[in-house]
Amino acid sequence: VSSRVAAVILPRGPIIARITDCIYLGNLNAAYSGRALLSIIPCTCGRAGFRHSWPRLRVDIRASLHGGHHEIGQPCFLDINECIEASMEKGKRVLIHCRDGYSLGPTCVIQYLMVKHSMGLLAAYGFVRARYPLNIQEHHQDLLVALEMSLQPGTASLVCLKHSLSRKVAWS
Repeated sequence: VSSRVAAVILPRGPIIARITDCIYLGNLNAAYSGRALLSIIPCTCGRAGFRHSWPRLRVDIRASLHGGHHEIGQPCFLDINECIEASMEKGKRVLIHCRDGYSLGPTCVIQYLMVKHSMGLLAAYGFVRARYPLNIQEHHQDLLVALEMSLQPGTASLVCLKHSLSRKVAWS
């Protein structure tokens, strides 16, 4: 490991878990493992053999994490929600993934449950955590707390939500 690059330990194999009937959560290895994907998401390319393709939506939320703006209504989350909804309307399954599978991917699924299924932050977090291991980074926690505050203003203080979520994260 270079002295300028921090060591990151990633799971060696694909990790995939079913969150709802059509939403799956996983890591990067799962997203690029044809065998793992075929086990949950049928290929739509019509090719026989081992070379398959799946529709993909790539989003980048890094720009929104800078400058203190923690808005979940940013275009990337709107795109994710639209993609999930469109897939569900077609009866298709969706794998939401990030590099390690433990922070950004789950954040996307939790915000979807909050926005589209009217779940509170702690309920959505608990729902996902019961089905998949989580280790949500603080800046992703901030996005979710800001979303909770915008969806349900006045129901809880920012400090209380952050504390509750931190306690839940500590016991993950």
